[in-house]
Amino acid sequence: MTLQFEDASAEEAYIFRRDRMTAAFVASLVAMVMDVPEREILARRRTNALAVRARQTAIYLVHIVLGWPLRRAAAAFGRDRTTGSHAVQMIEDLRDDATFDARLTNMEACLRQVAEPGATG
Repeated sequence: MTLQFEDASAEEAYIFRRDRMTAAFVASLVAMVMDVPEREILARRRTNALAVRARQTAIYLVHIVLGWPLRRAAAAFGRDRTTGSHAVQMIEDLRDDATFDARLTNMEACLRQVAEPGATG
């Protein structure tokens, strides 16, 4: 089924809503693994350091696993491209920690399985 849009702004609004829903899904995965409330990951305001790290992780996952450009990944979480870039750099640096890397690898695998074309539940 293909959606047809009468104008570009309707299509942009649809894409934005779809991206926000994807961000919420990824945030729920990260929230479970990192024990941070999803609402804090998705909050537009500044939050505590643990929520910031969880949000950075979610942006990283959307960028790396789903292959979204940084601008799109960050915007889905209410942030700009530079914040998205900073998030990816921070998470890449944290991969040196074996425990964090293992948790991140598990989240990547979960997200890849869900995002895989033809995946069934």
